Amino acid sequence: MKWIYVIIATVFLMGSAMAQIADCDRLAANPPDPDRVTQGVPRSQVDLPAAIAACQADFAAHPDIFRFAYQLGRVYFYAGDTESALRFMGVSAEGGYRQAEFVYGAFINNRREGVPYNICEVEDYWLRSSRKGHVAARISYVRLVTKGVFEDCKIQATPADLRAFINIEMRGSSNYLSRLLVADLSQDVENYLQKRE
Repeated sequence: MKWIYVIIATVFLMGSAMAQIADCDRLAANPPDPDRVTQGVPRSQVDLPAAIAACQADFAAHPDIFRFAYQLGRVYFYAGDTESALRFMGVSAEGGYRQAEFVYGAFINNRREGVPYNICEVEDYWLRSSRKGHVAARISYVRLVTKGVFEDCKIQATPADLRAFINIEMRGSSNYLSRLLVADLSQDVENYLQKRE
């Protein structure tokens, strides 16, 4: 019976260690990142040399925590080192970090220098992020699907996915334009699906 308590304590300590706020988080967390572990630092307030050094160290020590790779990619991008930014953002996206999946897809979609343009990769990254509940990815994904931007790709989302992605709670939202966008996209989804029946 004693071993059960040891296992529970170990799992608890491991979970606590994973959620600890590191220097990389304090210096480079992005306010819109839904998985940040601290408040986040606006771009204008990021101390780039300190943030790059901290994130390099934290990711080297914990290469399985893809939040650090994302944050390192973020600060490299702000520092103008696009090559390094793309490398670490890509590592984080491939590691399944949903904010990085969204941002890396945006890099491709926006035709950032140094990123080969492949709209079907955007479909894949944004779908993965959408299925993990990333709101910006969901809206962006549905918007491009209904506009026909992914028509040459294998659209992996099901009709149920598309409807679920736009089923965003907007009641009580003070953002009138966001409510309008979601309402319009909901109608666009239904029009898109009717054309394919």
